[in-house]
Amino acid sequence: MTFSGGTGDNQIRQKIASNSSNTPAQQNTRSRFKLLADLFRKFSGAAQMGLLTQGGKSAYNRFVQLNFINTQADALNVASIDYSKLVLSGGSVEPLAGVGAVLDAATGKVTVSFADNTNGNTALETDGVKAVVVNKATGRVMAAADEDVTRADGSLDIEDNSLQGVAPADLMALAFAYRADGSDASATAQAQVA
Repeated sequence: MTFSGGTGDNQIRQKIASNSSNTPAQQNTRSRFKLLADLFRKFSGAAQMGLLTQGGKSAYNRFVQLNFINTQADALNVASIDYSKLVLSGGSVEPLAGVGAVLDAATGKVTVSFADNTNGNTALETDGVKAVVVNKATGRVMAAADEDVTRADGSLDIEDNSLQGVAPADLMALAFAYRADGSDASATAQAQVA
């Protein structure tokens, strides 16, 4: 309560809201932002290629803005994200079509396939393709070693020893097309690994 004197009047005021910066809602929001910061570090190569600076917003700011809605935090403020909605890219390039992913658990290889939807305008045959696989249980991100895959190639392989013996249900593939000169990218396509 605060007391103040006016022109002969004594006024009593009482604060209704807490002035603490540690309310449950603020803790919840902070944990979601921390998750996004950690995810950006894991996906930074792909996200910086797919989310170019736009309107004064860096790739990081665009990543947080586009993905905050896909996060949630439980009562203990443990944040999580829906990987099936994760956004790593955005722009005016034609998105990849028919994206699918298949795991060969014995060799630790995920083959990400996509249709050649080249149209000579918004989808060029020289457009590069970036794909990553994330283990939803551990958060580990794996990318293709071959960075020269184009839209016309139709598929790319992601090989990693950590993929051996993993259940396909734990893996999500994320892919997008980008201009060969790095000037633009497509929306992100997500595919549950089979």
